[in-house]
Amino acid sequence: MDGRLLLSIGQVTSRNVSKDHSKFSTPPLEFLWWRADITKEDVRWVRQNLGRFLDGAKNLQVFPETFKPTNGPIAREWPHRVHFSEGKTAPLVQIPLGEKYDYRNEYTRARREGDPHLSPHGMFRELENGFHEHAMQFMEQFGPLTWKVVSGRRGEEGWVDLADFWDRHTRFIAVMQLWESRFDVEGLRKSWRWIYERLDRINRVGPAEFGAVPNWNFDKFYEFPGVFPWKRGGIENGLQNAHSFLLQTTQELVHYELNLHTQECRQIWTMQSVGKDQDVRFEPIRSYGSLWGVIWDLFGQDISTLTHGWRVCLECGRRFYPKDHRSVCCTSKHQALWSKRKWARDHRKPRILSKPVP
Repeated sequence: MDGRLLLSIGQVTSRNVSKDHSKFSTPPLEFLWWRADITKEDVRWVRQNLGRFLDGAKNLQVFPETFKPTNGPIAREWPHRVHFSEGKTAPLVQIPLGEKYDYRNEYTRARREGDPHLSPHGMFRELENGFHEHAMQFMEQFGPLTWKVVSGRRGEEGWVDLADFWDRHTRFIAVMQLWESRFDVEGLRKSWRWIYERLDRINRVGPAEFGAVPNWNFDKFYEFPGVFPWKRGGIENGLQNAHSFLLQTTQELVHYELNLHTQECRQIWTMQSVGKDQDVRFEPIRSYGSLWGVIWDLFGQDISTLTHGWRVCLECGRRFYPKDHRSVCCTSKHQALWSKRKWARDHRKPRILSKPVP
């Protein structure tokens, strides 16, 4: 499993058959991931010295592509925790694992408080691509997207490839933009053009190219069965197709990307006590071996029904989870302001005659 942590049914059973039923109240191991042990001083150093993409390479050593950093204790000085390689678009950074957390609790809290930024996929959506300070802040809060687990203990160190981090971010944003703009004709065209301009970066992310369809029986992938807009006489001609074509292609693409990036999902049965009795009940849950899979799973949960996804506030532009299907703004104050502006626009009398010149 590429060294990643994926719990087996046997591990779950051995944990839950304990006679101490109070343990059932602890977060299931299948819901846990690691935050990165990153301090505010770490974030400040990265902001001041790494900037965006390859900015930091101006003042730090750039190694040959074949020279790889080795695992070991976290270096005391930050310059020794950064590794630039020829041919890469961003450095590797050495970080330690921090405490574990329950990512589904984070998602539940985000839904309850109406703030997508409190959930891994919501915060990931808001990062500025290539800005390494944002990557550090994200990992401080939710951890690395992937991790080759050795012990899984706090303090375990490893190298995070920020080039891969930002490529994954590009792919996720590509799908998010398509979904968010699907009923906006011009917005959807802009989203498809954005993807076309970054297709090489998107396709650098495994396990297959954009829109590929997994074949679980043979562990291989089929190319996107639809037609990308640029396949119809070039990108500009393709974007002039009817909105219905772009919408259908978008819906199919989102469907296949969700399946592609959640294929590592494993169903595991958990056991929980029933009231004060000695009996137990079993429930199936989905388990992932990476935060990358979790992010796609949470996005899928958001759009599984059309009322669950976040919206963009029409007053301030902030993303939020609506408390009511009629909500178009993130707070009641913004809702009132927007309603007043809308009423004023709708009732503004058109000026027919110009004012006389004195």
